[in-house]
Amino acid sequence: MTGRREFLKASASSAISLLCLPSLSAASRGADRDELPYRLSRDRPTRLYDGKRCWCHPRAGIVAGGGRNGLPRVVMTMNTLDVAGSDVFKGVFGMRTDDLGKTWTEPRELAALAPRYEAIDGQRRPVAVSDCWPRWHTATKTLLGTGHTVVYTPNWKVTHPRPRHTSYSVYNPKTDAWAAWQKLKMPEGDKFHDAGAGCVQRFDEADGFILLPIYFRPRGKSSRVTVTRCTFDGRTLQFREHGNELAIDDKTRGLHEPSLTQYDGDYFLTIRNDKRGFVTRSKDGLHFEPIQPWKFDDGSDLGNYNTQPRSPSRAAFTGPDTC
Repeated sequence: MTGRREFLKASASSAISLLCLPSLSAASRGADRDELPYRLSRDRPTRLYDGKRCWCHPRAGIVAGGGRNGLPRVVMTMNTLDVAGSDVFKGVFGMRTDDLGKTWTEPRELAALAPRYEAIDGQRRPVAVSDCWPRWHTATKTLLGTGHTVVYTPNWKVTHPRPRHTSYSVYNPKTDAWAAWQKLKMPEGDKFHDAGAGCVQRFDEADGFILLPIYFRPRGKSSRVTVTRCTFDGRTLQFREHGNELAIDDKTRGLHEPSLTQYDGDYFLTIRNDKRGFVTRSKDGLHFEPIQPWKFDDGSDLGNYNTQPRSPSRAAFTGPDTC
């Protein structure tokens, strides 16, 4: 019987070959292994566990041509997690490679993405950014990172209900620095009082518009999902509209961490839930069909729960031209 550790190792390798590397042509699929147009390796750019903290939320974004000799620059961000608490993120660190992972810089704390203190409900409370996902925005030639904020009590405890925002920041490859994080301004009212894009995969349209999935929790209700349509000029992310709202009443926390991609003219959205993963499709990227459990082609249950279902990026389908 395969142990959990061996299964996770195999799963990680499979995910890398499917999502991060160019798709295989018909010819290469039948070629000898030595002739396959890619190489897999398992590397460890950094590690941290000191009994108090560990790394979490590692995400990598690509700056086209920003590396050595015209190679891409790969920029990684990650949070520290205080292991004694629940979802306590006191810092964001960054590192990069300019030679496709042969060497990495040492992780350094990013002051521009550090927690801030805000007056909330009459208290001075820490607000941290977390769950950041950097991704190249082709229209503006900008690496844009999106995530969400976490509001804590003065002694760094998570409480509900609480305000939450989509956070974002822009990376400058010339200075190797991130800009001070900002909040995406949402429509007035209580609906989006607790709304963010933590750990979500966005989709950028050819005209530069950004389809950014979010999850939000109206007061007194479980969390639900929608896709926002935003503009981005290289500095400021602005909300323009949002699509239909997806919800579930199954006595769980609701729907979380949606990820969006497009394939063969359809948009696909995968969604996290405490009991199972869900999937739905759309023709315009905003208005989606009713959610359904994510299953294998033969109709059997996928067997996942309370995890982040991830939609394969477009590069996995279209090959190296979009990587």
